[in-house]
Amino acid sequence: MELQRKGLTHSLLALTCSALLFGCGSDGKDGEDGEDGVVGFSVSQANELRSTITAVDISDGVITVDFNVENANGVAITDFDTYAGVDTLGLGIAKLLPQEGKGYKTPQWVSYINSMVEPVTEDIPAGYEDMAGPQIQPSIETSCKQECVEKIDAGSYRYTFLLNLTEIEAVGDLDLTYDETLTHRVSMELRADGDINKLVNAHYDFLPSSGEMVSGTDTRTVEFLEDSCLRCHSDDYGHAWAPKLILHGSKRFALENCQVCHTSYAGDPETGAPIDMGYMVHKIHKADYLMVGYGGSVHDYSAVTFPADMYDCRTCHMEGETSPADAFNFKHHRALACGSCHSDSTDAGQIKDDMHDKYIDAGVSCGTCHAEQGEAGAAHHMTDAVAKDNVKAQYAASLVPGSVSLSSGMLNFSVQFSDSSVTGAVMSPDADARIAYSNIYFGFGNDIDFTAGKQNYKLNEITPVSGSDGTYNYSEATTLTPDTMQSATGVVTTHICVDRDTLAAVACGTGSDESINPSVITGELVAFNLNGDEDVVARRQPVSNETCANCHDDKFIGKFGIDFKHSGSYTNFEGECQMCHNPTYKDNQTALDHIDFKVRIHAHHANKRSKQNGESPSKVVTFPEHYGNCAVCHDKGQLTMAGLEMMPATLTIDDAGNETEISPIASTCVSCHGEQDSLISHIRANGGAASDTRGTYVPGSESCATCHAEGKTNGVDAVHPVDW
Repeated sequence: MELQRKGLTHSLLALTCSALLFGCGSDGKDGEDGEDGVVGFSVSQANELRSTITAVDISDGVITVDFNVENANGVAITDFDTYAGVDTLGLGIAKLLPQEGKGYKTPQWVSYINSMVEPVTEDIPAGYEDMAGPQIQPSIETSCKQECVEKIDAGSYRYTFLLNLTEIEAVGDLDLTYDETLTHRVSMELRADGDINKLVNAHYDFLPSSGEMVSGTDTRTVEFLEDSCLRCHSDDYGHAWAPKLILHGSKRFALENCQVCHTSYAGDPETGAPIDMGYMVHKIHKADYLMVGYGGSVHDYSAVTFPADMYDCRTCHMEGETSPADAFNFKHHRALACGSCHSDSTDAGQIKDDMHDKYIDAGVSCGTCHAEQGEAGAAHHMTDAVAKDNVKAQYAASLVPGSVSLSSGMLNFSVQFSDSSVTGAVMSPDADARIAYSNIYFGFGNDIDFTAGKQNYKLNEITPVSGSDGTYNYSEATTLTPDTMQSATGVVTTHICVDRDTLAAVACGTGSDESINPSVITGELVAFNLNGDEDVVARRQPVSNETCANCHDDKFIGKFGIDFKHSGSYTNFEGECQMCHNPTYKDNQTALDHIDFKVRIHAHHANKRSKQNGESPSKVVTFPEHYGNCAVCHDKGQLTMAGLEMMPATLTIDDAGNETEISPIASTCVSCHGEQDSLISHIRANGGAASDTRGTYVPGSESCATCHAEGKTNGVDAVHPVDW
């Protein structure tokens, strides 16, 4: 009723006003529209900030930068120039200076903001006294912040540098003259409220003479953060303790911003170490870099573990349709970049002498290093890996499904071999001089786990009983007597010798430039049973070879920097490794040191084993991601815990040597979290066993999946920082 009365009153008022207007007459014109209201948010209202530099102008040495600030939905931020919570705002400017020398040399960034930094005596590490000395360090302008910001419009701002390019003081022998015909880059970092979600790194590459942005080929962008670095490293920048690629007070993560300070002339005064981007990154991944940072903090990277083949530059330097426009440029030599691997010196002249002394006498062509633009240059580093990749794409060996039978102590089976690089039938491994190793591995009991025995044969050492058209039949003795109805898996791993000159397979020991390591070819997992049934249930696959390859690159035997366990003899992480690494094999290990695959892999990457690879405890694995991010190794749908209810317990011992066991789901949890009292109690209260007397666990009694399976409210993907 109240609403109705209000409506009636309003109607009467409207009629009265209309009558008055009618009585007074009307000019017949509508009133003019008022000005649109400002649409936008305060910085405080935004969950995220985004910013883009839209234009840069340089006039009489004065640099102005136009940029916008928005929230994640593209709505303008209207108070960036006055908001008190803006704790970071810094801008830098650099020019891309061409380099002279024999062969093409990639241009280098030279920052206009530099200082000569003296070493702090008390911060010099022991043994570095003779290397310490003044070093040039580029920087950005951070003192002005919002005082240099002018609001142009809602969400649009202009920053005017305090720096004037006509008034730059000399620093060392740097060429700091302003040349409007060269590519320039303005870099920017901003953050508000100390919030990592309100942190922005941005850059703008342009030609001052026209003011226009330049094409990708003029920017010296040789890597993309996402494709090159974040394949292994975490971008969970907000996590409190996870390793991450964000530095300098958790403000800088964009490679383009890093480049303009980590220049070819920059160094660390306390150690003399170059902080050139190429040199520094190479050395860090070689575990051979130490420098002193802000406030005397020592950054020692001697424990870094590199998970791929260091000789294959493509591990980080990606090429292809989605690669940076200047991706090819890494193949052109620079003294520091080359010296980071080939010399102990950081002096360009000494690096040159070291390289000449080592390679000229060995008959290496000058053009191998001193390549002209567009020529392969340092591509010789990849010939080893390219040859191996070529063979992987051509050769395959796989168990023929349904061919396995057992009679009178003989295991009978057939293997199909194919090779697109040859004409005619493919030889069996024992007759193929290119094959250094060919191993077929059988694992039985894979519907629950490989607990019913295993058998392997080196096919390159045995003669098939018959065969044609690339399919060969074998009959070999075995002591196995598994149930004929029980599931099993067969897989072949092959090693083939390759030549770096022809980039192809070669008879072992005959190559003109033969790789010191063979190409390792991962075979297909083939499920079967001895009864010849079709649709045999294979062992569950909670991990994918592709996710492992994100960091390991399928380089099971690298030239430098990696050598998988068993020298690449077992390579299919989806099921082959588990044939030995199962819950019941080698039952004389503690919970964190057990060979069980799910235990070993988790504990290994989380650095929880008492020993790593049989080494001393100090030999650690520096996992470059947050090891709680299950998505690093697991695809979505692989954490449902399906099938685990019928798995056997992991047979362990306690610290006193007593025989114990841990139930299957619990063993995975303990491998990362350790045997914490609260966790142990929780496991036991929900049907599991945790370091209990053997025989305690009843298969299927664990109720973990009820709450913790993927997709549940407290699923492992919900309680861990999982980033699918």
